[in-house]
Order: sequence, then structure tokens, then C-alpha cells
Amino acid sequence: MTTPAQPANTKALAPNTGKVVPRRKGWAVGPISNGKERYALPAEWQKGALHHKISKEKLASVAEQIALLHNSEPGKLKDAVQAFWRLCWQLAGRAVTDAVRDAEPKVSAHRLLWNLPINLSLGPLSPATDPGQAFDPDTVPDPQTPGGRMLDGVSAKLHELEQRWDAASAVNDGQGDFSTPALWEDLTTLLRAAHEAADQTTREDRLLYPPMPEQWLYDTKSHLRKGTTEFLDAAVGEQRFREARLNAPSIEAHKASGTALATAQATTTYQGKSVTLTVTITEEVLHHVAERHTFTFFAFPGRPRPITTLWPRVRTFADLTTTAGELAPHLAAICLAHLVGLESADPARWPWEDIELVQQPAGKHCVYFHAGVESIEEDPAGVTVDIAIKTFAPNGPSGPGLLRPDLVTIGEALKARP
Repeated sequence: MTTPAQPANTKALAPNTGKVVPRRKGWAVGPISNGKERYALPAEWQKGALHHKISKEKLASVAEQIALLHNSEPGKLKDAVQAFWRLCWQLAGRAVTDAVRDAEPKVSAHRLLWNLPINLSLGPLSPATDPGQAFDPDTVPDPQTPGGRMLDGVSAKLHELEQRWDAASAVNDGQGDFSTPALWEDLTTLLRAAHEAADQTTREDRLLYPPMPEQWLYDTKSHLRKGTTEFLDAAVGEQRFREARLNAPSIEAHKASGTALATAQATTTYQGKSVTLTVTITEEVLHHVAERHTFTFFAFPGRPRPITTLWPRVRTFADLTTTAGELAPHLAAICLAHLVGLESADPARWPWEDIELVQQPAGKHCVYFHAGVESIEEDPAGVTVDIAIKTFAPNGPSGPGLLRPDLVTIGEALKARP
């Protein structure tokens, strides 16, 4: 097999203590940055960009534990951590490990993980569908589902790796437990499987893996990665809108109501304090969601964005209320995990900043949502946090998407022939 990965018996230098962390903005070492030049990219990509499948933020948490445990007391845990580190070193390739060895801080676990070629995808600059810290997979058409998409082999294994890490991070009320050899053995197995699933033949002697232009869309203004979303063309989209809007009821009465139609709580103990977080979804918010993210009630012309996703099975306001009720407990848990992840010393002083997250698994759904922190209060019983959901939309396989030009075309067609 031709591959820039180093031989399995390559000696891996021990990572440093991790007390000094490289700047995340300047994450790429020279060989990785220059590796883009080995491929001919679509003209609209310009110089192209590298996108992490597992985010730099998530990898930073892994690197932190590697730095902490690599030189721990001898035993199965140390052996398992070192085996994972050796595999990362091997798969990074000699050019990357030489750069990591020499860069300041020297031999940084953060820098090595951020520069693993297996976790990088070549694509355009600044895609409109950038998922932030959420998993950002490469996808291919699903042969079993017309119009559907699925993770490619590499992304499927890396996603399993991230989920395994997330499960370990969630225990102990979100404080995590990374001290079991089985965790690191699983990470090693999954990373090796991702490497084995990769396309080594077309990679040849290049450091980076080949770009996958098929998974990218461009509407002359914005680049979008398809992900696992089914994209509808204008003709199919128009048909879906016409079918859903036949005899549709009015929802005007719901427009200005602050009545809570869905609410849920999540609790934890953080920094020794009991925390109860409550999310609320009002009737007015559901009206907004109906007009922005449903076939039945979409308010043309609206403000077309690069991509608009729509709840596929919402025919009535009652259907949307049911969906909100299904989502509320998951949104509460996601918001609480987000705030805990800020690692503030005191939950009573969590910032009152809006929470906006994409590609969030929420039960049987995957969502984008935007929420506002309404209050954070502390009393002898603990800390209470109130969150108002401002909007939510389907992500990934939970609902189809329409590009901006196609949505404009559909709106004009419906206006011309209601």
C-alpha cells in the first residue's frame, strides 16, 4: 500500500506536558498548508481550505489527556495511551512529525492531532454550512436511498471515535473519565479502521487525501457541504410545497402569543453546585419556525439564505408543537452541556450569551437551534438557568434542504400560479 504514513515501528517522541498550547488560529504546520498545492482544485475554491472532521476543540480535549497520561504510572492505562499516541504519530507522516517536533511548543499533542491528514478534508474557503465544533463529515450518495447521503468510510469511523470520546467526557456529571485502558484501546482501533478505509491509491505519495468536489455545492455566492442533507431541486421542491399547502389552515392567531407550548429541564452538579436549566419554546417562536422551516407555512419571499431546511412531516401547527415537545428535553441537555463546557469556575457567572449550535443530535432528530439565556440565578438550593429557544430547524437527514436560487424560483412559481 502506498501511503505517506510512517512504518508501524516508527519511534514516537513523547508529547510535552501540554501546559503551553499552540494558537488554534495558526494550527497548521507547513507541510499540511503546502499539501493543498499537490491537487488541482475547482476554480471557485480558489486556494482551498482544510476542514477538520473532528473539530480542533474536541481534539484539544483528547490532546490534553494524552499529555497528562502519556507519562503516568506504569500499567495498562499508560500502555494504551502510548499505543494511541504511536498510531497518531505513524499516521501523521514524517513531514508532519518533523514539523511538530521542531515547532514551539515542541512535540505538542495538540499540534499533532490538529494536523492528522486522516481528519482533514480539502474544500472551499468559508462554507456557509460550517458546523462549528460539531462533526463535519465527508459524505457520499447513499445507494439504498434515492437522494439520501451517508458518511464515507473514513468519516463513519472517525464519527464513532468522537462518539466514544463524548461518552467518556459525559460521565461524572460532565467531568469525564479518561482513565480506563478500554477507552484508549477503542480509540486506537477506530483510528486504525479509519486509516484502512481511506483511499490510499489516489492519494499516492501526497500528504493530504484527495478532495471530494461531488459533496460540495456552489450557488455563485456561497459554498455548502452537502453533509447528510437531501437537497431538492426547484422542480421537486415546488411539488413538495404545492402538496403541503393544499387546504393549509391559517396560523395567524399564533403569531404574537407568548404562551409556552413546550418546556423541559436538565440538571447536573457542577463545581459543587446543583444546576437546573429550563428551556421554553413559545407559541410565537413556533409561528416563526412554521414560516421559516415548513413546506406548509413558509412565508415567501422571506429572506432566502444559502440553504433553507424544512421539517418534512409538519402539516399543521399541532404537528410542529409535537416536534417542539420532542426536541425540548434534548435542547435542555445540549444547552446545559454547552454551558458546562465553557469551564467557568462558577455556574452562577456563566455568560448571558446566546447559544447557537448546528448539527446537534436530539433524539430522533438532528437540529440547528438558536437560544437566548434569559436568567441565571443562585439561591441556597443551587443555580437555576432559564433559556428561551428562538428558533430551530432540521439538520442532516432530519429534513431536506433548498439552495437560495431554487427557493427564489419556487416562490416566483407559486406567486405566478398559486
